[in-house]
Amino acid sequence: MPSIEEIIAARVEATADRIVATLSDLVAFPSIVKSNPKDAGPGERDCQLYLQKRIEALGFSTDLWDPDGPALYEKYKGRAGANKGRTFEGRPNLGGVLKGTGGGRSIMLTGHIDVVPPGAAGHWTTDPFQPVLKDGFLHGRGTVDMKGGVACMLVAVEILKELDIPLSGDVVFTTVVDEEIGGMGSLAMVDRGFHADAGIMTEPTANKIAPLCHGILWGKIIIDGIGGHAELTPNAWYSSGPVDAVQLCRQILDGIDILNRRWMFDPRKNHPLMDLPNQIIVTQMSAGEHPSSMAGRGEIIIDAQYLPSEHDEFKLGGNVKREIEEHIANVCQADPYLRKHPARIEWILDADCAEIPSDNPFVGVFQQAVKDANLSPVLSGFGAHSDIGLPTGLGNTPTVNFGPGDPAQAHQPNERVSVRDLVDCTKAIAIAVEKWCR
Repeated sequence: MPSIEEIIAARVEATADRIVATLSDLVAFPSIVKSNPKDAGPGERDCQLYLQKRIEALGFSTDLWDPDGPALYEKYKGRAGANKGRTFEGRPNLGGVLKGTGGGRSIMLTGHIDVVPPGAAGHWTTDPFQPVLKDGFLHGRGTVDMKGGVACMLVAVEILKELDIPLSGDVVFTTVVDEEIGGMGSLAMVDRGFHADAGIMTEPTANKIAPLCHGILWGKIIIDGIGGHAELTPNAWYSSGPVDAVQLCRQILDGIDILNRRWMFDPRKNHPLMDLPNQIIVTQMSAGEHPSSMAGRGEIIIDAQYLPSEHDEFKLGGNVKREIEEHIANVCQADPYLRKHPARIEWILDADCAEIPSDNPFVGVFQQAVKDANLSPVLSGFGAHSDIGLPTGLGNTPTVNFGPGDPAQAHQPNERVSVRDLVDCTKAIAIAVEKWCR
């Protein structure tokens, strides 16, 4: 007689087409997060309405609401996810609860439905919002990050309902907006009261259990030079100048390279589950005002990573901010001009991180479920940032990352996820829910 795990796995295999169709429906909603977070992305609300209808059909009680960004900011100012200037009109969160029979442990399945812009159309071989199934892969924006995971968690619950498997514990289903620009959607979800005894956030991990992610800091390094005619003999830096801000930017970039080399061998910046040490990554640069003028100002945007072990007293990256600020100040001391006109850093974002201990009861249950789905139970670190710190820390819901797709595909043109990954992920989640909530 087949085991319950074998029955679930067989039903998921037979439901592969529905998983692909569900993900195709989700990809077709262009739920793009805007660079101005006050603007609603096209398709955000429609995508949530679609999901609400699907989970209500399963018996979930649902809550669809536009968070109050200014009120959340005032309530959580200085805490993770509290980003000034956010508004959510037309950008709803969705939460739902499927009540168990009582007495069992609850689980929260959570993900985000916002996606980054697709970029230049010429970089895509298909329309990013017209999903295409080809050679065992579904192509489209969000297939990996992270509508693939959302489709898996939805179909996993549908299959458990169809098999009429009784669950003692509640199943909580949440999908949020704003993840790709700071995580205030997850803050709003936790503030709304959604929580459980354990959680799975279906970010793409190549179907590996990742109980750890990086925190991130976004910062703008501002370098003031002195503008002037580029083609004439310059006056001295200590008189009228000009002083080339492009050259000054090179010096700051060299300084960042030095700190990254030091971090490579710093035990505070490395974790056994992470493939790479923490890094400061330069993601944007701008300098100069006119083709024939020396640049009078430069800006360097950085993305800096930190580990949960580096948290400050607010469970954020204040310690790492100070470390970077001190290093940049020391770089400036080596240059007479920068000594008098030092570069300064304006911090844009601090998104927290979390780590779930490997001996947490849910981690062990999930590892067994993953094995039952013929996947590896070996734990892995999630090198990018995800929102697991918010439900874990503020919501008291220890949450791990686990989802389909190669995370390197995230944010890229021609994003794609394999059908095999989708099926295996759905199996693992369905089996985990049954084991944990039985």
